[in-house]
Amino acid sequence: MPDEGGADLLALRCDAVADLDEAAVRDALEYFGPDLVYVVRESSDVRVVSRVRRAADSPVVAAAGPAEIRTETVAGISFCFAGSTSLLADAPAADYLVCDDLEPTTDAVALEATLAGREAAARYRSRSSREPTFLTGALPASYDHVWEGAVDGESVRLPVRGLAPLERSGAAELACLTCGRAGSVAVSSVPADRFGLGALSGVGPTTARRLRKNGYETRAAVADAAATALSSIDGLGPSTAREIVHSARALADGRVVRTTADPLPPAGDATPLFVDIETDGLQPTTIPLIGVYDPASDDYVDFVDTAPSREDPGRATREFVSWLAAEYDAPSLVAWNGHGFDYDHLERFIARYTPEYRAYWHDHVATYDPYDWAVRRGNAVLPGRTNRLEDVAAALGRDREGAAATLDGKTFAERLRRLLEGSSESEAPTIDWTAARRYCEADVRELAAVYEAIAVADPKPTDPAGARPANEPTQTGLTDF
Repeated sequence: MPDEGGADLLALRCDAVADLDEAAVRDALEYFGPDLVYVVRESSDVRVVSRVRRAADSPVVAAAGPAEIRTETVAGISFCFAGSTSLLADAPAADYLVCDDLEPTTDAVALEATLAGREAAARYRSRSSREPTFLTGALPASYDHVWEGAVDGESVRLPVRGLAPLERSGAAELACLTCGRAGSVAVSSVPADRFGLGALSGVGPTTARRLRKNGYETRAAVADAAATALSSIDGLGPSTAREIVHSARALADGRVVRTTADPLPPAGDATPLFVDIETDGLQPTTIPLIGVYDPASDDYVDFVDTAPSREDPGRATREFVSWLAAEYDAPSLVAWNGHGFDYDHLERFIARYTPEYRAYWHDHVATYDPYDWAVRRGNAVLPGRTNRLEDVAAALGRDREGAAATLDGKTFAERLRRLLEGSSESEAPTIDWTAARRYCEADVRELAAVYEAIAVADPKPTDPAGARPANEPTQTGLTDF
């Protein structure tokens, strides 16, 4: 059976959150809402661990603590935390085995990579009644690889996922893993400096200190302020003050804040069709899954190639564009960051693999991008901690559930790429196409909800030069910090 939901494991590295005060730590924990918190061994700091324990409502496991075995079961999924691989001989079977001793190393002479702790992990796997996924804080959460081990001459698969924050330019991104019952893992991440007052657009550490010094301790307080009041703070000009107030109101209220009266395209009577593509990377060599949602009929349809190959990477594209031309004379497509990704690659694949529809695509298909309109063109401020579609949708109350919650686009793309490259049978990744299709459907339905929220937002918002009216809703709780 495909995964139906999962358990959320938030992994923290002490140096990534060392600069966050307790209010910002509480904000991060409430934002992710993890079932478990794991503090990885690298850069461990007992003061930071203590701060996390004080703020957390869920169990906190620190890898730098005593070298022991600890088990936790949440949402019907079991986790075994091992302080070292030497303890795996006595570790109980679990769906996920967490141990920071597991780490790839390279032999400088042979130029071969191996997995430290592989023998112990293989023995654990061979005696387990389950097929566990191994998690390690020694690797970033983007790491996803299937190693091969051997026990008594028998080969065993060792799927290994990283846990540590993702290294980005600027702040590291805290990663929360949604771990499914069949080993599928979805990763969501937010930069570590996007909590507390730092979540507000235009607010870095210096501006946050200035706001606190002037009595603005929480995002709710900033949301209630007049932009003219903020602009009187040393170092904040009128445009920055407006940016901060707009951002605070979007976050505090969980809504879209329109900053212009420009209409959201498509205009007139055109009914948008929401579309999303899944590929093997940012420069795709195949598009095996295309999802389309028509809000007028509330119908979702997808085009999927469950046996993708380098020989025929355009199969799903052909099915999609032939269906589109048969059903719609002049469709209006809407895709999130479509002008930066989806449309360029769809056009390329149509031109190459189904050229008979190239004129139809160019002359009759209109393409729109609400991300470009809202963010790049500055027409609206969105309520997510990032402007990723899933973050904005979640801020608007559209949380993912079931199989769609245990997959993310990057993991899908990486597994698809390795599948196409012809990994050995023991290391070949598995793709749950049912989960992938649900994930794609969740994307386009969330896109429709975000689009609607932008469309109905007041195009003449409360002037941020004045304070918010008393009857305007305010979100309360730890996320106001």
